[in-house]
Amino acid sequence: MQYGRHIILLVLLFCCLQSRTQKAPFNFHHLTVNDGLNDGIINAIVQDKYGYMWFASYGALNRYNGSSIRKFLHTENDTTSPPGGISYAMFCSSEGRLWIGYDDGLVEYNYAADHFQLQQSTKKLRINSITEIGKTQLLLLTAKGAFVYSTTEKKLSPFTAANNKELFKQHYPLSLYKKGKQLLMGSYGGYILYDLESRQATFHTVPVFAGLGADRVMMDERGDIWLSNVFNFKLLKVTPSTDTVVAIDQLPSIRELKVQMSFLNFVADANHNVWIVTSLKGLIQYNIVSGELRFHQHQPFVPGSIAVNILRTIYKAPDGNIWISMLGGVDYFNPSQTLFSVVYPFPNADANLLARGFSEDDDGNYWFTTGDGISQYNTSTKKYKVWRNETGKPDQLYYNSVRAVLADSDVVWIATGKGVNRYNRITGKMEFLTSKDSLPQGFYLNINKDKSGNVWFGTNQNDGLYYYAVADKKIHSIATHPVLKKYKGYSIRTVFEDSKQRLWIGFGGEGVAMYDPQQQTTREWIFGKKEEKNSNANLTIDIKEDKKGVIWISSFHGLRGIDLQQKQEYWFTAKDGLRSNLVMGIAVDARDRLWLSSSAGLMMFDSSRKFFSYFDESFGLPAMEFPEHPAHVTRDGRMVFPSVKGYIFFDPLNYTEGKKAAQTYVASVEVFGKPFHTTQNFAECKSLHFHSNENFFTLELESLNYDNPGQAWYAYKLDGLEKEWHYTQDPKAVYTNVPGGSYTFRFKSTINANNWNTEEKSILIKVDTVFYKATWFWLLIAAAVAGLLYGFYRYRIRQQEQLHNLQSKAQLLEKEKALVMYESLKQQLNPHFLFNSLTSLNSLIQGADKKTAAGFLDSLSKTYRYILKSRDSETVSLIDELKFAENYVKLQRIRFEKGFDVLFHVPEEYHHRKIVPVTLQNLIENAIKHNIIDEDTPLKVEIVVEDDSIVVRNNLQKKKFVETSNKQGLANLQSLYMYLSNRPVEIKETNSTFTISIPLL
Repeated sequence: MQYGRHIILLVLLFCCLQSRTQKAPFNFHHLTVNDGLNDGIINAIVQDKYGYMWFASYGALNRYNGSSIRKFLHTENDTTSPPGGISYAMFCSSEGRLWIGYDDGLVEYNYAADHFQLQQSTKKLRINSITEIGKTQLLLLTAKGAFVYSTTEKKLSPFTAANNKELFKQHYPLSLYKKGKQLLMGSYGGYILYDLESRQATFHTVPVFAGLGADRVMMDERGDIWLSNVFNFKLLKVTPSTDTVVAIDQLPSIRELKVQMSFLNFVADANHNVWIVTSLKGLIQYNIVSGELRFHQHQPFVPGSIAVNILRTIYKAPDGNIWISMLGGVDYFNPSQTLFSVVYPFPNADANLLARGFSEDDDGNYWFTTGDGISQYNTSTKKYKVWRNETGKPDQLYYNSVRAVLADSDVVWIATGKGVNRYNRITGKMEFLTSKDSLPQGFYLNINKDKSGNVWFGTNQNDGLYYYAVADKKIHSIATHPVLKKYKGYSIRTVFEDSKQRLWIGFGGEGVAMYDPQQQTTREWIFGKKEEKNSNANLTIDIKEDKKGVIWISSFHGLRGIDLQQKQEYWFTAKDGLRSNLVMGIAVDARDRLWLSSSAGLMMFDSSRKFFSYFDESFGLPAMEFPEHPAHVTRDGRMVFPSVKGYIFFDPLNYTEGKKAAQTYVASVEVFGKPFHTTQNFAECKSLHFHSNENFFTLELESLNYDNPGQAWYAYKLDGLEKEWHYTQDPKAVYTNVPGGSYTFRFKSTINANNWNTEEKSILIKVDTVFYKATWFWLLIAAAVAGLLYGFYRYRIRQQEQLHNLQSKAQLLEKEKALVMYESLKQQLNPHFLFNSLTSLNSLIQGADKKTAAGFLDSLSKTYRYILKSRDSETVSLIDELKFAENYVKLQRIRFEKGFDVLFHVPEEYHHRKIVPVTLQNLIENAIKHNIIDEDTPLKVEIVVEDDSIVVRNNLQKKKFVETSNKQGLANLQSLYMYLSNRPVEIKETNSTFTISIPLL
């Protein structure tokens, strides 16, 4: 191969191809010890299966999740901690296992147990590189050669080629790179290609590398081989198919640096670029299609530039981000995210960078205005032409403070703080317009052009608004305008013509007005209360129209929308999602999205007008603060926003919302402030079980968001305990005194707090119930209480039954006693009554009154027959008792003749009622016994029914002495009736009568 000739030809070709066209800068994120790194010397970088980034530094392993870094440090006498040596290589296998190569062996990180395991068969081997050559086989490049490690058998064996067992001894492998089924290994004087399927290997000589080792190797998408030698500052690109070599280190743009530097490592991305880290000159971007070479070096005034120029190694993660270790830490960027670029208003970056007005002329040149003059930027030559007043020289402008500029064909209108200049691009003449031109001097705020070619000049002085009419090529004041003259003297901030040729005028405190030239009418909008018309809401900055015809107005107090067709108005402020109420420029893209600059970064309002997206320095935005000037759109569709650090350019169509979702995990769990451990890694955890004394717990979330670190928002909710979601930037979900039960912890994250249409994850959580709060416990208590209550109830029932039995027995005894006593009373009837009856009968017989004697004897027999018949009966019918009483009265009338009389007045309806036998006889006998019977003062007894009782009443003429009375008859009768009726036997005595009431049964 004639490598020398090929190298010269390719170098010349490269010189012809390379371009100095300005490209959008990449946004580099920086990580240092201030962000949590253990130290700033990083030897190896890898991304694991979950998306975490691992950095092997001299003193520790560091794991980064996009917002914080966890350090894994060696602990003496703890074999589960990382080794105390230095790590030089890391690798994540296809099975997701994480391997770390140390200067004293191979270590695996166990996710579930959260500890590190040294593979004993690799002990005392310094491992420089690791890759996978099979699902269970790792290829290790060590200081003692190449070895195969079996991850299942835990054994180490020499790495050999099937076609040449001695190849790797003849050509010692120094570096390796795997691409598909091919393994590329750098060696002294060239490289080795190894086929993983056939296990065939061949060595390829590179004469330029004669005697030099290929310390780093790579194969790009075209199959070209990249080789570098660190100590001899060599970098080659070899094309095997044509045997050609490009000496990258000899390209003119690199030689112009006039410094020897090492090309330490390189990676290829998906956009045909090879990224090369150098020891002194930062990062080199080489496009393998165009051959274009571009340097990315540290720029002190650009926070998103690479942190330093002294780099160490580079790694391309599966998610597309490129990570670079360097002196002091790690930088990373996404080569696909080049949304923003910045163009300074002057060639000197140290000059006044605060941008104001912008315009693009017919040749595609940009015109910039600042507080220190204006400039024209030639987009072809990248050169500036500046107009600025300088001491001791003729004035080029009315004033260096220039608010706006308008390129109008061959004329450029310039609005300064003291008047308007007009520059002729053809003649190069600068005019100073005055009142003679109908444009008096003053502080001019804006210049705008309508579709008819008329140019409008807004100022806060004089008449407020002037316009250059194309029709007569003259400048006029609105004081002479038939309709707009009403706005004479207003402060005019901006003028905008909509798609219906209506003119919108933004005032500096008076809101906005709309002028319809077809209808010759105007309409005003004052935002807020009339008495607050000079508020920030009425200070207009910019006016634009979206694809639906809605007019949008920015102000110092939010964003306004006016939809004349739908007759609706909108007002968005910080409480609705704006990052700041100070909204400056507005631009509308082809997807009808609103792009808004503010005092707190750039925002995008989606086409549905529901969600805001935010852009700050972490997204590559060159500046966070934007002054109160309108936004612009170039002819090729790029948007231009003036900022405090120059003009920010970007193509809005290069941004798509939600293009890449961040992974969200539960990072850790604490119980009562102490770590909670499980047998499963939290990133894969589907359920958690807490004991009853572990119901105070914290779940810490993490969102692997590398593009916008620090902008992660979290939403979480514990179903079963909470009804509402928590929305916060605090990743810790804290729960205290959680009742026992089963719950579902739901969580998700976003970088846009107004858009939660993101993936949701969940973990089942079971909290044991304290035994005294458990259902089974209370069921047991309830059963015990029920048992006790039932036992007590049965005890009370038994007690009541015993008491009832005793009471029944006592009542029975009392009843028996009463019956006995009553029976005794009835028995008294026999001797007394019999004696009296026989005496009476004897008198009748001696008196020869046989008929009366016979009747007396019949009544006497009936009386005794009734007594014998009813002696075993507790009660008898009232009619039977009345008949018995009538027989008894007949006998007594014979005895006492006219001295005794009984009257019966008992209605027939009571005859069926019941009464105790011999009751009436005893009461009549009682009346006879206790009263004087005499024909002059006869004893009269009356038997009647009153109040459902049989009443026996007699006139009272008491005897002074009663011979046979024991005073127990009525008492016994009362006792007996107590057991037969709820109503008592009533005895009433007056001066003239004695009455006894017996309740009818």
